[in-house]
Amino acid sequence: MVKEKKFISDIDLNKSSKACSPCMLECEKINKRINKRKISEIKTEEVPHILKVFNF
Repeated sequence: MVKEKKFISDIDLNKSSKACSPCMLECEKINKRINKRKISEIKTEEVPHILKVFNF
């Protein structure tokens, strides 16, 4: 029997229980920027700043 290799494209990242360290840090930054507000409370001008990740 030949065992199939699992490619990274076959992995559903939405079901992952852990994030990589850089991604987790960026998610924490976004959460701080949102500050437990509802989406309707976020101003249009804030969206680019909130969604800016990985300051290159």
